[in-house]
Amino acid sequence: MGHVRAFSLVSTAVLVVAALAGCTSGTADNPADNGPVATSPAAPTSPEDTGAVPEAPTQTPSLLDSDPPVVRTMQPLELPSPSEEPTGEIVVGSTDGTGLAAIQALANDVAAGEVETIVTNCWTQPAEEVRAVYGTPAMQGAILEALRQPGQGAQAGYIWDGTYVTVTAYWEELDSPYACPMITWGDQAAGLGSFTPAMAMWRMTRILAVQDGQPVRPGDGVNYQLICDADCGDLWAPHDSAGAQGAGSGPPMASVTAAQWDRLRVLASSEITVELLSNDYYRVRSADGSTDALAYFTGGYTDFWLPYLLGEIV
Repeated sequence: MGHVRAFSLVSTAVLVVAALAGCTSGTADNPADNGPVATSPAAPTSPEDTGAVPEAPTQTPSLLDSDPPVVRTMQPLELPSPSEEPTGEIVVGSTDGTGLAAIQALANDVAAGEVETIVTNCWTQPAEEVRAVYGTPAMQGAILEALRQPGQGAQAGYIWDGTYVTVTAYWEELDSPYACPMITWGDQAAGLGSFTPAMAMWRMTRILAVQDGQPVRPGDGVNYQLICDADCGDLWAPHDSAGAQGAGSGPPMASVTAAQWDRLRVLASSEITVELLSNDYYRVRSADGSTDALAYFTGGYTDFWLPYLLGEIV
């Protein structure tokens, strides 16, 4: 993915762009599957059956009470209902002659209804969400209608504001063979690329696969940044109401223990809740009570990170 550029948009779509992250995608060799399927952890063997002395439960710090307030709980993807628009081939709009071959490749597949080709190429996004967003003539027409508009360039990328949806692509997307942008709509900037439960689950699945030495695609975790590094770690402060620029204590993921990885694995196999905190971090926790583990992810784009980088396992 490379080092990210500073992000400064004059458009109101800055809030939309800030929600993207890690959706940079090149052409994959194999089709993406249906994404992660949440499963419940196996029931533990009771101490009476084994004669073992039960271990004391791991205590999660009272972060749920002391963290900054929750702005909103992220909801599953829900499609808008755009009016029918033409779905024929288009030329992607550009205001400055910027080469947009990567987004044009996507637009060609949208016009042709090649949904599975899009799924294959956009494997950094949850496959079920990609199929939903690109899978109907109404949404295909809405996306193409937006891409026909004159795109607005900024330091971080390009934005196309349509009647029904906004299409946002980072330069990292536009510099790749095949751009996989955000497709967002509505006041909450909901849509493909936002940190829905499906996106959070797919992120944890990818991160654990890299940790196990078996990334879901070659280069994942290297070409596509997943974990908070030294740059963002120095500013890491999800428990500070002052916000993302609060004083951190170094890269928190640098000293993650095997036990913490195990806790993330349990969290990733449970039903999850994703909460946007008031300081623009995301907190992921179990919704079904199967674990008290917590995972914290970066929020908006800054000079030091893209959104949705895992920064802490508790």
